[in-house]
Amino acid sequence: MSKLRGAVVAIICASVMGTATACSKKSLAIPDNFCHVPVQTLSPLVPDGDSLKQDYRALEATPGAACNLWVDGHNILYADVTLSTRAPEPTNWNKVGTQYKHVAQRKVAFPGHAAIGSDHAIVEATCSKNTGYLTVSLYFFGDRVDDTPTGYKKLLRFVDDFVPKQTKKFGCTT
Repeated sequence: MSKLRGAVVAIICASVMGTATACSKKSLAIPDNFCHVPVQTLSPLVPDGDSLKQDYRALEATPGAACNLWVDGHNILYADVTLSTRAPEPTNWNKVGTQYKHVAQRKVAFPGHAAIGSDHAIVEATCSKNTGYLTVSLYFFGDRVDDTPTGYKKLLRFVDDFVPKQTKKFGCTT
């Protein structure tokens, strides 16, 4: 009986090891562009997986775009970018996005304002060419979200890289 038990244990172990190996994810090639602009800060946001896909949709009613980054069919990053040619409304940036985790007004590396948390960012970048502004809303999903009071730093690095390139793309800055 103990030989049979040993054989069964060996078969189960081999089966579990084979399944674990077959299901393991790999590091994906990180794209150089997101939402039609070059970015260098995507890597910390992208989990391991088997496939990566992006989509880009230009907005029709106003200049802007909606972009998604998918890993294994799961949305991990969504960006909504909208250009407005009028002056921004007065906003209390300490209250923006308070329904999201760890959101607070954060200092950004470009003219404008931002409320950034661990999984969400609302940004208003000031245009230098006119009185307008560019609004960028980011939603970050998945196991790379750092749900701590300092988790916003990952998304802040991406905002500081991504938003100035979007302002140039939409003619808001030079």
